[in-house]
Amino acid sequence: MTTDIVVISENIFMNTLSELEKLGLTNKQAELYVTLLKYPNLRIAEIARFTQTPRSSVYENLNVLLKLGLAEEVIKDGYKTLQPYSVSVMKHVLRERVVQIQEQAKILQRLEKTIALSEESGTQQPTTVRYYKGVAGARQLMWNTLKAKDVVCVYSEWGRSNYVGARFYKSFVSESYRRSFSEHVLINPYTRVLDSIKTNLGSSTSRTTIENIRAINKKDVPIKGETFIYNNVYTQMYLKGREINGFEIESDQFVNTQRSIFIALWKSAQPVSKML
Repeated sequence: MTTDIVVISENIFMNTLSELEKLGLTNKQAELYVTLLKYPNLRIAEIARFTQTPRSSVYENLNVLLKLGLAEEVIKDGYKTLQPYSVSVMKHVLRERVVQIQEQAKILQRLEKTIALSEESGTQQPTTVRYYKGVAGARQLMWNTLKAKDVVCVYSEWGRSNYVGARFYKSFVSESYRRSFSEHVLINPYTRVLDSIKTNLGSSTSRTTIENIRAINKKDVPIKGETFIYNNVYTQMYLKGREINGFEIESDQFVNTQRSIFIALWKSAQPVSKML
């Protein structure tokens, strides 16, 4: 069978594969599509031979290209061949994804309001303790603090993003700003901590202003892990190596006592701005 050959250099070939994968295609789907660009109107057997791919896999991956509109089956002279279409058709797919994500975001907002109303109207036990473990648990504990209705009191060993992942923490910080989140943070003034504060303040991984960070001597209050006090919840996370454990205590009386202790320490603590 005679085919029209489109000359594609190796560099362009590899770059095109990489870009198509960023759009959501697998490496094999991208390879099949670029092969169709290079050799239009191929039969299944020829595609399998050119790409050294089993025919069953060719069928499976071509079905994806057909659904996306990147390829079309053509029957001519009794033979079924495939021809490629421009990647511009994927704009429609992306628009559909954007609309879907927007709809999901609206549903999530409605659920948040519904659940919040349910929590406010429901009867809470005098004291509730919840335990969390691992990275997923630490992320959940931190995300829960975004429910805070007032300033969150924090004891911080600093460097929590190292345990929950930079990408999650940037999202966490971004959501904190969106909700006008505010916190007062007490630290022990280790050199490592002060250097990190100086380096990262104002970055995408910092949600606390310098005015809201104060230092207290480790001999008076040794700070380990991360502690958050907000609403009627007291949260503690222990971060050590690969071991991450945490818990929440939901109790009006206990949390009010802990908040009072924090406020007393905050008043006597030294502003970090004077230490940098």
